[in-house]
Amino acid sequence: MNINDKEYVQLHQKAIVIDATSPLGNVDDYFELWLKGGVTVMAPTVAVDNSCRETMSNIATWLKRIEKYSDKLLLISTANDIYKAKKEGKLGILFHFQNSLPIERELNILSVYHKLGVRAIQLCYNVKNFIGDGCDERTNSGLSEFGVKAIKEMNRLGILVDITHTGYETTMDAIKASEKPLIFSHSNVYNLCPSPRNIKDDQIKAIAEKDGVIGVVGFPAFVSSKAKVTVDDLIDHIDYIKNLVGVKHIGIGMDYWEGMDRIAPIEESQKLYDSLISAGKWTKNVYPPPPWTFPTSVEDPSKFSNLTRALLKRGYSEEEVLLILGENFIRVYKEVWKP
Repeated sequence: MNINDKEYVQLHQKAIVIDATSPLGNVDDYFELWLKGGVTVMAPTVAVDNSCRETMSNIATWLKRIEKYSDKLLLISTANDIYKAKKEGKLGILFHFQNSLPIERELNILSVYHKLGVRAIQLCYNVKNFIGDGCDERTNSGLSEFGVKAIKEMNRLGILVDITHTGYETTMDAIKASEKPLIFSHSNVYNLCPSPRNIKDDQIKAIAEKDGVIGVVGFPAFVSSKAKVTVDDLIDHIDYIKNLVGVKHIGIGMDYWEGMDRIAPIEESQKLYDSLISAGKWTKNVYPPPPWTFPTSVEDPSKFSNLTRALLKRGYSEEEVLLILGENFIRVYKEVWKP
C-alpha cells in the first residue's frame, strides 16, 4: 500500500502511543527521545533485582524528575491520566518493575508501591525467584503458593501482572490464577523466532482468552535471527498474533535500553554484556553479544512514527493501528487499575 507522509503523520499525531517497556527512559534525559517520537506513555523499568530500599530510592528519583520536568512529564496512575498526558502534550510515566524481587516476600509492601504509583509488575526476570521460574531457568516449575497470593493481592490493589521473561508453566499458572487481564509487556512469537524469551501459541491464546495484551518487542535477538533486523520483521510478529487471536491483543513494548546501538559505544555495551552474563541474569544462548541494533527505521524511540507508517503500509486499517499503538493497553489498564 502506498502511504503518503501526511497520512501517517496525522494518524500518529492522533494516536495514543504506549511503549510498555522503556528501560532507557531511566537514564539521564533520554525520555526526550520518546517525546520526539510522539509517544504518549512510556514505562521505565524502576526495579529489576533491587531490594525494597533500592526500589524506593529509584521511585524517589523518578518522582523528583517528574517534578523537575512537570512541563513535559506526568505520572500515570489511572487511565484518565493517559488522556490528560495526550491532551497536554506530555509524556506519561508508568512505573514498571521487571521482576517481583522488590516485594521481598512481604505482600503488604505491594500496597506501598501502589500508593507510590507502581502500576505494573513483571513476575520474573529470566531466572527463578520466590514467585516462580524465569523463561531461561533450568527447571520449568509453575507458580509458587506465594506467587498465587501475590497475584491475588495485585488484582485487589489494581497492579497489572506482567508475565514477560517468565517461564512457560509459571505464565500459564499465572493466567489461571489472575482474576484480571494480564500482559506480556515485551515478548514476540516463538514460532517466528525460537528464543526462550518468546512465547508459544498456547501462551498467546491463553493471554487472549483472559483479554490481555502482548507488547511486541524490538530487541533484535527476539525479532529474527537475521543479521539485520527490519521493521517489517517486527510487523511479522504482529501479523502472526493478529491471525491467531485478533488485533485487540497486540501492543508495543520496544524495550529500548541503555546498552543498545546508537546509545552506548560498543566498548560500554560489551562491558555491560559481560557483567550480565557473569551475574547469571543473561545466558549466551539467549542473548548474543553486542552490537544490539533495533529494527531499521525504528532504531530508537524518536522513530516511533515510522512504526505507524509501516503498519499502514502493511495494510492495517487506521482503527487497527490505533488499537495496536495504545488503545489495547488502555482497555486492560481500565480493567485492572482502580479508579
